[in-house]
Amino acid sequence: MNIEKKVTLITLGCPKNQADSEVLAGQLRDDGFILVSDAGDADVILINTCGFIEDAKAESIETILQAVRYKENDPSREVYVWGCLSERYRGEIEKEIPEADGYFGVEPFLEIRKRLTGRERPCDPARRIPPDPTHTAYLKISDGCDHRCTFCAIPLFKGAYKSRPLPGLLEEARALAAQGVKELVLVAQDTTAYGRDLGDGTDLVRLIRGLVPIAGIAWIRILYAHPAHVTDELIRVMAEEEKVCKYLDLPLQHISDLLLGRMGRGMTRAATEALIRKLRDGIPDLTLRTAFIVGFPGETDRHFEELLHFTETARFERLGAFVYSPEEGTQAFGYPAPSREDAEARYNALMEIQQSVSEEINEGCVGRILSVLIDGKENDTLFYGRTQGDAPEIDQTVWIENESRPGDIVSVRIHTASAYDLEGRRIGIPSERRESCP
Repeated sequence: MNIEKKVTLITLGCPKNQADSEVLAGQLRDDGFILVSDAGDADVILINTCGFIEDAKAESIETILQAVRYKENDPSREVYVWGCLSERYRGEIEKEIPEADGYFGVEPFLEIRKRLTGRERPCDPARRIPPDPTHTAYLKISDGCDHRCTFCAIPLFKGAYKSRPLPGLLEEARALAAQGVKELVLVAQDTTAYGRDLGDGTDLVRLIRGLVPIAGIAWIRILYAHPAHVTDELIRVMAEEEKVCKYLDLPLQHISDLLLGRMGRGMTRAATEALIRKLRDGIPDLTLRTAFIVGFPGETDRHFEELLHFTETARFERLGAFVYSPEEGTQAFGYPAPSREDAEARYNALMEIQQSVSEEINEGCVGRILSVLIDGKENDTLFYGRTQGDAPEIDQTVWIENESRPGDIVSVRIHTASAYDLEGRRIGIPSERRESCP
């Protein structure tokens, strides 16, 4: 098919959205569209929206408004909106911004292709375009969620947990490896629940063992693990398999038993602390990342002090925090919560503690040799990358002073550390395993 229209995809929100956009881009490329990066050059603008929290919603709305302004000078331009915000608020947005040419929900690959080409064609995720940079890719293993966390609206518009069949995921991973991908980042609302709905014994461990033999894949990283679903088998495979990053993203949300109960997390402080001990005992050199919500309804100064003390003693290598955002339709919506001012003060206090923890941990890296995946270059003499303990976009950066090639995994001797960055010099290539930070 020779369409020759230029199309751009604007992706907002989480890595799961990025993976979806790459899948759709691959289908449109196969349909004959020309992919461009600048919306000003495009005949068709596709916006993959996020509807997770208020700030994300506002960004999505502003992006739609900016896109439809292009139609003022050229009415032939087409704007289509899809993704989480459109799934959740389609009727309302259509009334508020009728200038867009169409609104779709999540994973509308067939519908958008039919709208743009007039033909129904099956979607093949293995045909997704290579990511940028091409050496790292998100592998979306499921959609939806069976948890009922009282602060989260995702199950309301994405529905029940739906695992992607194992054969299709392995096919997609092999296709990504053939395009030069070296790092696979597994993403879902809950990666550790993978396969439970398939009824054939498939689980995250089986998926990992299927990914390990794929030639070209060097690192396999797990994001969005739920603490209630981390199994002994998962800990074992993370420790045993060289390709599996000794890194786990484990959002805990809080540590107070009262707050965990109000959040509907299905965990207690005792169970959380036992899991952390098991993870650290079972996986040498593990980097643990977590996330906390501050300012949740019912959080008092005492509960927050408990969280601060836990953060000091647990010493997470990586930590993110969020100020509670009331979400319409959730159980917690409308509950009285600390003021925004108090919540933001708590956020700052928590991140100040974590900055000190991170600085101490990074200072322990000085003089050590770490394996670093080169992501790109700042200039001809300064390159940047990540260790196995750093996920793309959300964790810290390693700066390398001498020439390196993006996509290579190299050995770097660290000579300078700050709270969220390391600096060093490359001393060798390739590097599979090296000494890690404490």
